[in-house]
Amino acid sequence: MKKITYIILASLFALLFTGVVYIKRSEAAEFAFQDKYVLDEETTVNDNLYISGGSSVIEGTVNGDLFSMGGSITLNGTISGDVYLFGQDVIVGQKAQINGNLYLLGYKTQVSGLVSNNSTVIAYSMINTGITEGDLTTVSADSVISGDIFDDLRVVSSTSSVTGNVKGEAIMLAGTFDIDETKVGNKVYDKETINQIANIQNYDLNKKESSLGPKEVSWGVKLNSILIGFTGLLIAGTVLIFMAPHQTNSVIKKISGSSTELFKSLGIGCLVLFFSWVPILFLLISIVGIPLAGILIAALIFTIIFGGIWVELSIGKEVLELFKVKEYRPFKSFLIGRGVTTIIRLIPIIGGIYNFLVITVALGAFVRLKHEQFEKTNFQISKK
Repeated sequence: MKKITYIILASLFALLFTGVVYIKRSEAAEFAFQDKYVLDEETTVNDNLYISGGSSVIEGTVNGDLFSMGGSITLNGTISGDVYLFGQDVIVGQKAQINGNLYLLGYKTQVSGLVSNNSTVIAYSMINTGITEGDLTTVSADSVISGDIFDDLRVVSSTSSVTGNVKGEAIMLAGTFDIDETKVGNKVYDKETINQIANIQNYDLNKKESSLGPKEVSWGVKLNSILIGFTGLLIAGTVLIFMAPHQTNSVIKKISGSSTELFKSLGIGCLVLFFSWVPILFLLISIVGIPLAGILIAALIFTIIFGGIWVELSIGKEVLELFKVKEYRPFKSFLIGRGVTTIIRLIPIIGGIYNFLVITVALGAFVRLKHEQFEKTNFQISKK
């Protein structure tokens, strides 16, 4: 039954990530965890490259995917696969050549290089002067796009300026924007145009059909929120993997070690979720216990919000094992788990049940781990 479940989950994941992330059974990786990382122009990495640090400069060649997280990131090298960049200040320079897709999340971002496929940028400030041979999708407070886009442009922004050539259509969901429509190969859709289309549909179509119009528009908003949520938790999960690898692995063992471990975590999680308010209430009433109550509430909120990361890692780990990948690979596992979660949460009713199970299992696993650590500490003290 367990294998059938994970086959279904793997299939759902494949539907979401086809063309975005793929897994090679024999794939290796190179990791770099340091404050300052530099890949010079003459250096070639023949694996996927994962970087975490204060700053990173990539000027060499990566024959695989690039994943970099840090305060500042500068890319001027050649990447044969996909690129994932998460940082405060991110620059994809003029010399950069990305032969796959670009996924970028940052505060201040600038893309001046070549992206051979699609580009997705979420940032406070976004400047694009490069060439995008696929679609460009950006969500930002302020965006300036002067580079050429060979396919469609999708902009969600407070203010936006587009002076580059767009061969496809341009969807401009911006508060204020400036675009030269003569440089757009297809049509420009702004909020007014979309509203006009919706009004025409409501006028011409019968009552049953007209109700479909607003749903299509609302799905666009949902997709934006899904993208932001997916990326936000992706970053949080990556930080958790980097900062607390042993703690994370210990929690995962309480979830995916066996079916017994899973149901133990689920049962304890239900007890904690439904009855933890009792001791917290008594601590608050006692006044003296208010600080401890605050710590418990903070721990509870943290686990509810971020505990799903552990469950998603466990799901991804099981899927990889299903495909005979014995070595535990946290980043791949987490991407798979994120994909599965994103899809299941879109399903009415089932998505709500799934959320409840994820929260309870994560709570149970965390409480069991802390209880186990507490008992070990007491045992060591008693021996002394």
